[in-house]
Amino acid sequence: MEARVAALTTRFTLLEESIKQLTLAFSSVGGAPTASTITTTTTAKIPPPPTLDPCSDDTPDVAKLRALCRTLPLHSAVFKWVASDYYDKPLTWRRDTLQAPSIKHLCKSILLENTHCEFEDCSKRENSRYYLIVFQYVEKFDSDKLMKYIRDLNPGVGKKKFNFRLADPAVSATLTGFGYNAVAPFGGAVEIPIVLSAGVATSMSPNYFWMGGGHADCKLRVDVDEFVSVLKPFVADIATPLSEEELKPLLAE
Repeated sequence: MEARVAALTTRFTLLEESIKQLTLAFSSVGGAPTASTITTTTTAKIPPPPTLDPCSDDTPDVAKLRALCRTLPLHSAVFKWVASDYYDKPLTWRRDTLQAPSIKHLCKSILLENTHCEFEDCSKRENSRYYLIVFQYVEKFDSDKLMKYIRDLNPGVGKKKFNFRLADPAVSATLTGFGYNAVAPFGGAVEIPIVLSAGVATSMSPNYFWMGGGHADCKLRVDVDEFVSVLKPFVADIATPLSEEELKPLLAE
């Protein structure tokens, strides 16, 4: 028994000496690494990719949006300029132009106003007067679903306090900062809560989507997970898939 105690004592003494030597070694090169220095190293700011560098083709609105993607950051963002007759073409042509995997990856952003809202601005996220809605072209936005979702966020607020409709185009341009067919769901003059369709959030493969990029002829691609992580949208079932009959006009040449 005494021999085992002596052996353990010797091992402890050697371990203690090793710790002292390590401490001295770290001290000679500026000190042992601390939690703060480790954190600084592992969370170092990652520079934005070259795709977000200023582009000479950009209009002021697109340039502003591109710069915002650098700082938010939305580093998965890719901007692509398209032909001016883009919206005259079927979804399949748009898909091919953007080199998207499917027409499901093509999305739109619209501004909705709750005309019965008790507030006049967007300061209360759960009960905002305005919401930016992002959904797929192969979906049909359902205002009743949106109303139910927002009502559930506001228990005790009566049904008569909710009436969603498409915002006036002039109001949309003022609040979002973008014109018709150019709306991006961020980067506007006012921070407007975003509601992302569950169809966009859960069904994309690969996991990204295309949307308006600040100009009618510019489109923006963003990774779904990064979009959700950075912009913190509400993710909700606010749309229904278009039927084959409803899709036909969007696919016709």
